[in-house]
Amino acid sequence: MGHGRALIRGVLRYANARRCWLLHEELRGGFSPEFQWPRCTGAIVSGGAAGVFDVVREKTRFIVQCTGGADSSIAPVVSADDQAVGVMAANHLMECRLVHYGFYGRARSRFSLLRQQGFETALAAKKYACAVSPVEWPEVYLWTFRDHWPALQSWLKGLPKPVGILACDDMAAHDLAACCLHAGISVPEQIAIIGVNNDDLLCESSWPPISSVEVDFVHVGFLAAQTMHQLIENRRIPAGSKETLVAPKGVARRMSSDVLAVSEPQLADAIRFIRHHACDPCTVKDVLRQVPVGRRWLERHFLEKVGRTPHDEIIRVRVENALRLLRHPEENIEHVSDICGFSAVPNMVRTFRQVLGYTPAAYRRQHMWGLRNS
Repeated sequence: MGHGRALIRGVLRYANARRCWLLHEELRGGFSPEFQWPRCTGAIVSGGAAGVFDVVREKTRFIVQCTGGADSSIAPVVSADDQAVGVMAANHLMECRLVHYGFYGRARSRFSLLRQQGFETALAAKKYACAVSPVEWPEVYLWTFRDHWPALQSWLKGLPKPVGILACDDMAAHDLAACCLHAGISVPEQIAIIGVNNDDLLCESSWPPISSVEVDFVHVGFLAAQTMHQLIENRRIPAGSKETLVAPKGVARRMSSDVLAVSEPQLADAIRFIRHHACDPCTVKDVLRQVPVGRRWLERHFLEKVGRTPHDEIIRVRVENALRLLRHPEENIEHVSDICGFSAVPNMVRTFRQVLGYTPAAYRRQHMWGLRNS
């Protein structure tokens, strides 16, 4: 899958810079426990079928786990911050002005539970409830038989509409979107869907294409290899650093969540125009030229329904896009300022200080690696 390939790229980025590791890559997560795993100094493990971890552990001196929710008392963990993933997904769906929410995942998977917890916590902070699907996303390969679809469709049809649903990952989101298509449930008008991992093949092969929380698995792999190097060099890892969580990078927006649940069509048009053109840049006058309403009407309805003025929404979209780009170290601040509609770096710095309380450079220093240790 896409996240597995990205993780391996991160491992190779670290290992190739040192040119001292002989690597054995096992790309099949579903091989049987009887598979003849070679004896080796260390193993970086992500996912895998039941029993595989035990086989690898028996023949490996050091292990670093990259599976969300893994037990750090067994071996160090470097993984995505799954609760932060859930929070980011909730914030994205709440920006769509939805009032009903749901979660589709697997109760037996620790990463799914953590994402659900983050999702529910963020929603509860805004006084929203979350309906959890009584139908679990089946184990990999079993979901292709679609035996679970009748019960899943029954649950979906019984939800109040419109509703925003977080699927535990892109495979589950792909399955959910296909189930809606089969049942004649419109996405995103009735059900807005967001997945996790931003696997471009899965997201783009779905109809409609799936929005997804993007996780920096390349950096997860890099840090996992760095941790492995510490173990091999007999450097002690402090107890408080045995679990390293990498924050999500942002939301890749696609058609599956391109919905605005507001009753006034002119307001929806104005919000959509701002989200698409805030970085051109655009002004409130540009919005009014596209939407045939008066300025006082627009200001009043924005404050009532969105909680911000149209100008504040334009600034919010610009800042959000800038934050997403600043997480990529290859993007220089001058370029970010230009493509996000700030026209000049001093303008972006001033806006950041007013809105966030810190500068773009300070944000990049703190968040370019997206780490949280626990």
